[in-house]
Amino acid sequence: MNRKISIGIAISIAAIACAITFVITMTVSLNNYNDKIADVQQRGEIYTKLQEIDAYVRNYSLYTIDDEKMKTGVYSGYLTCMNDNGARYYTTDEYYYKTRLESGNVVGLGFAFEKEESGYIKITDVYAGSPAANEGILPGDVIISVEGVSVLESGYAEAGEQLRYGDEGTRRKFVVRRDGEETEYDIARMAFSIPTVEAVLLDNGILCFTFSSVNEATGAKMNELLLQYSDSPVTGYIFDLRGVSSGVYAPVGDIMSHFSGEGEIASAVYKNNSTKIIAQSVGGDFTKLPISIIIDEKTGGSAELIAEALRDHSDGMTVGENTKGEGTLQETRTFNDGTAIEISVAVVHPSSANGFYNGTGIAPEFLVEYDGEREPDPALYATSSDIQLKKAIEIISSKAALTAETQANQ
Repeated sequence: MNRKISIGIAISIAAIACAITFVITMTVSLNNYNDKIADVQQRGEIYTKLQEIDAYVRNYSLYTIDDEKMKTGVYSGYLTCMNDNGARYYTTDEYYYKTRLESGNVVGLGFAFEKEESGYIKITDVYAGSPAANEGILPGDVIISVEGVSVLESGYAEAGEQLRYGDEGTRRKFVVRRDGEETEYDIARMAFSIPTVEAVLLDNGILCFTFSSVNEATGAKMNELLLQYSDSPVTGYIFDLRGVSSGVYAPVGDIMSHFSGEGEIASAVYKNNSTKIIAQSVGGDFTKLPISIIIDEKTGGSAELIAEALRDHSDGMTVGENTKGEGTLQETRTFNDGTAIEISVAVVHPSSANGFYNGTGIAPEFLVEYDGEREPDPALYATSSDIQLKKAIEIISSKAALTAETQANQ
């Protein structure tokens, strides 16, 4: 039986609904307002305290303040409070050097380095065609002094800046220790291209790609190398991604287009849950030959995505050690003074359901721990001590033999 509601009751129900909506809206707005006020108050307290510290130090400290270092320290310190491993503040020199590295063309001495446990500077890579390579400097060399001052005295950060930054033609003196012997070098900076990836065809037909970086030139370089060996009797591929960590994702799709079918490789998911494809394969005449990927604890960013994509889309087998787990996308904000900040704005999601590696890294199918230097010339694998490289070769050889046996029995 239909019941009719009087106009008065209908108006009352509508009024109650409006009142409830108003109360809820006001409650939410008030909470948001209170949160914002609390944030403003907290920031005000921080700024006030900084001013008090600054005034006290300037008035009573025996030592003067280096304002540039102070500003850099404040900006850098702010970015370290976000638990964001990809966040960083760049000085003018640092940002210029970063953009040059990402382009693949730099001005410098020609080597990458890191802090050794002793506090000295350990050279991790020497770029072909660079001043350092021309002088015979090698990976594993240790720099103990720069411009006549011990690295332990000046500090790793300051010595590193002296080595890394400078205009073309400027010189730098430093002492290198190798096998207990010390040699002084006086080298001028020059412009050169970073050889992002090189290829060597081994005597067993395996084409070994050794990556030193992933930058804007990587995709074109891979195309060049594959064309160079297009008529060679290749039996498989090795991707050596050890020690490579990069935030440049554009080349990933270019690389995968040679080794997978058409489709999405990875997307980025942003804070507001919007998504964007960051790597996509156009497919084509891609290879189905066996692939090994060598990874280690320093493999990160786009290099990790390459490893995961080859595993997901090309049946590649990973060898080595667990990777860094850097599966985020960074965005850069530049300022008028030439400085910049970089923060993580999205999480990288490989297209494979089980391919997510952010925070955990990629666990290799074949765990092979190795503390030595990677073999600089893969063609010498037979006598090399690089057991990760040897295992990668063994996997491809086994797969190739199995494929040949299967085809023979058909």
